[in-house]
Amino acid sequence: MTTPTNPYAGVRRMRVDIARGLVLLTVVYFAILRFLRDSRSYLTPADEYCPEGSIANGKPCSRPDLFAFQVSSGIAIFYVGWLGFHTWYISKRVHTALPNTPEGRLFGYLEESERMAAANFTFQIWDFLISLLIPEHCTAVFLTHHLMAATVSWFSLSYQVLHYYGIYFLGLTEVSSCFLVLIDLGRYFPPSSGSLFGYLVAICQPAFLITFGLYRILLWWKVSYLLWTDVLQSTRTGKAEEQRPGKSFVLKYIYLPFNILLGLLQLNWFGFILGETRKVLFGNVAPTHAQGTE
Repeated sequence: MTTPTNPYAGVRRMRVDIARGLVLLTVVYFAILRFLRDSRSYLTPADEYCPEGSIANGKPCSRPDLFAFQVSSGIAIFYVGWLGFHTWYISKRVHTALPNTPEGRLFGYLEESERMAAANFTFQIWDFLISLLIPEHCTAVFLTHHLMAATVSWFSLSYQVLHYYGIYFLGLTEVSSCFLVLIDLGRYFPPSSGSLFGYLVAICQPAFLITFGLYRILLWWKVSYLLWTDVLQSTRTGKAEEQRPGKSFVLKYIYLPFNILLGLLQLNWFGFILGETRKVLFGNVAPTHAQGTE
């Protein structure tokens, strides 16, 4: 795809995809919710996710909302995770199609990054709204995270900025969340001992720890350093204002503060994850991942 002549038309170009994404995720969620509305006999949640305990009126409780959420969010997470991984490592277009300069990384156009921003904006808005219906997800940390991620995605679409960095921060970091989707599903609905799903969850746990530590901690700060260097150089020389007249403020006053806040949030999550991992290794219990990273 050729570079668009209007860098401010990303939302208009992707508006149909955004609408389709919102409809898809919503239809999948409520379809599963209805299909599993009486699933207590074959999809029993862990006791802690039953408000009235594991038995209500002589029957196990039912939480189809948790299952529906994992499936629906999994669709979005696997999509952006794969798109990020493919563009960063396989096609490598993020490294070859954009000029290797501060302005190239900040203002260059990449079709994959535009799709990434649209998909992430769609998912974060949907996640925010659906989370209001699910007590376990309706927390200040979760909701704030969704709003921040939606905001940076919106500006990336609206002003065609950070297409290089969007592939990493909006896509590649979600690789760890692909494993978390299955781990959380096993947390909500504990698998039987020796089951195939149980083995799958067991494999996902170390994979999640490794990919979270790699993409959301170690490489996060390495790529963030390059982001800060590019933004400060481009704004200091005035090239940022030349590229996006009247819009360059988003670089210093939106992206840089959000980058630090999200990075610190993930350090907090990583400390929590390590604590849960120690419980698994030395206490023989399943990790809770109660703070989540989706």
